[in-house]
Amino acid sequence: MKKQYKALHPIGRFKKGDVVGGLDDAQIKKLLADGVIQEVSEPKPAPAKKTTGDEK
Repeated sequence: MKKQYKALHPIGRFKKGDVVGGLDDAQIKKLLADGVIQEVSEPKPAPAKKTTGDEK
């Protein structure tokens, strides 16, 4: 899966909180360095609930 970035400040057509897309690597590196965007980490899957068979 491709990395996603969230706007921390308004950038061009993106508002604060929008997922930023359609930028080339150089633009992404600059915006990350400037602190204008941040990488969105993928949510970790929830651990599976273990059942013992005693539950009713």
